[in-house]
Amino acid sequence: MGLRSYLQGTTLLRNAVRRVRVMHTRREHPFGIIPERPQRIIVEPTNACNLKCTFCGNKDMLRPHTWLSLDLYEQLLEEMSAMGVPRLTLHTVGEPTLHEELPRMIRMAKERGLTVTFSTNGTTLTPEKITELVLAGPDIMNLSIDAVDPDKLRRLRPGIDPEKLFKSVELLRKTRDEIGPHCESPWGQTQLPSLVATCVFTKEWSREEERAYFKRLGPLVDDFFFHWPNNHAGYVPDEPHRRKGILSQRLRDRIYGSVRMPCPYPWDALYLLSNGAMSVCRFDFDARVTVGRFGPESLAELWNSQRMMSLRKAHMDFDFREWPTCQDCVGTYYANRHEDYRRTQRLKRRNGYRSRRDMWLSVEPMRKQRLTGSGSQHT
Repeated sequence: MGLRSYLQGTTLLRNAVRRVRVMHTRREHPFGIIPERPQRIIVEPTNACNLKCTFCGNKDMLRPHTWLSLDLYEQLLEEMSAMGVPRLTLHTVGEPTLHEELPRMIRMAKERGLTVTFSTNGTTLTPEKITELVLAGPDIMNLSIDAVDPDKLRRLRPGIDPEKLFKSVELLRKTRDEIGPHCESPWGQTQLPSLVATCVFTKEWSREEERAYFKRLGPLVDDFFFHWPNNHAGYVPDEPHRRKGILSQRLRDRIYGSVRMPCPYPWDALYLLSNGAMSVCRFDFDARVTVGRFGPESLAELWNSQRMMSLRKAHMDFDFREWPTCQDCVGTYYANRHEDYRRTQRLKRRNGYRSRRDMWLSVEPMRKQRLTGSGSQHT
């Protein structure tokens, strides 16, 4: 492990360095260095979910359940193509497969040449839906599975049927291998979608669970992604699964908060919620960090709006009086993709797993490019 990798994976030191850089940058760029366009658009097909996971804020959401209209979605795709935005993610805080038109939404985006990813808890994957989703050809399909022990999985995700889930995942892999669309990729000719098991570390995780996890899911997926949970911008106040340390959590938050870095999302992405609101936050369950409404306002207008500039300025100055939701979000305290990457690689090595497709690529995962651990397709 090189020095650079070590420094990038040491969250407190990395944040301190980035904070100094921000303070230097804002002298000439008070709003940060703003790209011409977002790198990606994240779409919420629906904010409804059929589970009540212990580490997720969806169960505490106050917004009524809504489903994104196809007319608004089609307008979004047209504007993405016109702006040259390359990547679309079809999930935020709900379960996207609850939207009956999800396969059609994927096809519409792929027809426009976009890279398409989405995540699912896998519980609604009937044989018919699996076939429709595979034929639609998403680039990456993330399967959110945090344990393979049935009792642990039920405790973490109340309402789940573990054996039904695993049978669905097995059928998904079989269907992908039989009828999945072929494409050129960094790994040669592959079939879509690439399947990734994503796991949130919780109090249920152990070395025994780790071995069982790789044994059961290793033959079924192309890669893994492991990470720690956070407080979802305050939606999980008790945070029963947060990582423990020598210091008390209160003192730890205070230390890490003192060197917090700006949230990357105001310079990276826009989030179209199912009710038409445009957010800038992956944890925005109740649309508290909104910059306008898509439809009445275009993507370009929203990206360069006064609200976006205000949010960027708040993060550059670390002054959140106008954006109180951002004040205590620990996503900017502890989130560290490089640390997640290193941990994921370590677990794969320890369990003798070799990725069939390295999903830790940059913006467009299915195009030939240099493989790197500095970026990730996961959101």
